[in-house]
Amino acid sequence: MAKFLDGSGVQSALTDIVKNTQSRLVIVSPFLKIPVQTRHYLASIDSKNVPITIIYRTDEKLSDDDLSFFCEMKNLSLVHCENLHAKCYINENEGLITSMNLYDYSVTHNWEMGIRFSRKSDSEIYNEVRKELEHMVSQTTRHILKPKVAEPKPKEREPVSRKSHQHTVYKPTEAPNKGLITKILDTVTGEAAYCIRCGKPLERYNLQQPFCEKCYPLWARYKNETYKEKFCHACGSSKTGSPISFAKPTCKACYTEYHKK
Repeated sequence: MAKFLDGSGVQSALTDIVKNTQSRLVIVSPFLKIPVQTRHYLASIDSKNVPITIIYRTDEKLSDDDLSFFCEMKNLSLVHCENLHAKCYINENEGLITSMNLYDYSVTHNWEMGIRFSRKSDSEIYNEVRKELEHMVSQTTRHILKPKVAEPKPKEREPVSRKSHQHTVYKPTEAPNKGLITKILDTVTGEAAYCIRCGKPLERYNLQQPFCEKCYPLWARYKNETYKEKFCHACGSSKTGSPISFAKPTCKACYTEYHKK
């Protein structure tokens, strides 16, 4: 027999109808914002391949959360209807006609009421409601659900360096005109060259890397070939009379002695 329900009774009946659905569920609610608990029940019956139809008002804007949830459901038919005001929840065994939308605020704040009826004891009401719903569905438009695709982030432009591109010029590792006596002295003393930054003696003369092991990584961080250094790579003097750099690692006197013909 049909039964009148107050607000708490409406909430309880709605939950029972949704979670106890076995073969078909129809929800009519002009405004939608699915409560968390109801989502769990809907997901559960959807996992059992039970068809679910939700009818809402055409001018209602669905939340992104609800749309994302609906997109995950495999057995949902989501449709909208012009000028919808009725609220009804019905499965294969019983139904509820009420003032309450399937909207979380309505469930917790509004003063609601409704009538609960069953197919077994209220067959006439049940059949009339089902007939009206079939007619309503024929007047609806299906909402095509499309998963929301995140927009790609705009590609950041790489900063344009204002510094002129520096080209590494090939330099021999050994002075071409270094005399035999000088080479012998270098071998005996072990001071074949010097770090152009700190002046530390090096094991060999190398124009490709005129730094000690400690200073080379500091220079390699920026690789500024014209950065001013302190010591001549050949004689180790700090009084060079000309700028010392990676590009020109020897003083004028050493360059004249070892490189010019």
